[in-house]
Amino acid sequence: MKTIVASAIVAALSLSSFGPTVANAQTSYPGVGTPTPATGTTTQAKNVVTKEPNYVLATVHQASMLAFTRALNGQTVGGTPVDVEFSRAAVGEMRRSFDQMKKYSDAYTETISPEVRAKSTATMQGVETHRTELNAQLALLEEEVKLDKPDATKIATLSASVRTHLDAMSFGSTGMSMKN
Repeated sequence: MKTIVASAIVAALSLSSFGPTVANAQTSYPGVGTPTPATGTTTQAKNVVTKEPNYVLATVHQASMLAFTRALNGQTVGGTPVDVEFSRAAVGEMRRSFDQMKKYSDAYTETISPEVRAKSTATMQGVETHRTELNAQLALLEEEVKLDKPDATKIATLSASVRTHLDAMSFGSTGMSMKN
């Protein structure tokens, strides 16, 4: 059983990491999947942010949490009983990823200049609001998977909420970003 759980987790991580890359590589439409040229200042600022080690680590842990969220949600499809061992392992990894994401995100925030921080107050408050909600949803998931027979519908609802907050914090969304 542990081998199956480990295989499912590795598969979920692989698919979530490489799916967008493959999709972009297979696109035959001009301009799709191709980065838009930016001004020198914007490009330099983005390069500095995306190379900052704490930012990179926070982003990787966020992606990991999203992969486990997708995998957990996939276990609730089809009306079959939830695999308790898998659910506990997935939620445990989601918690670990959340804690690491928060740690590195906080460390990254400390590297932001006071001027940029002042301009990014609304964004930073929005990210913090989503992190607080994520923490609450994870706590509810942790309680649910402690049960002998977790409710698949409740797990699906909670994992969807986690995904919503992760998507809102993602650098691909409009309006909110861990980038500053």
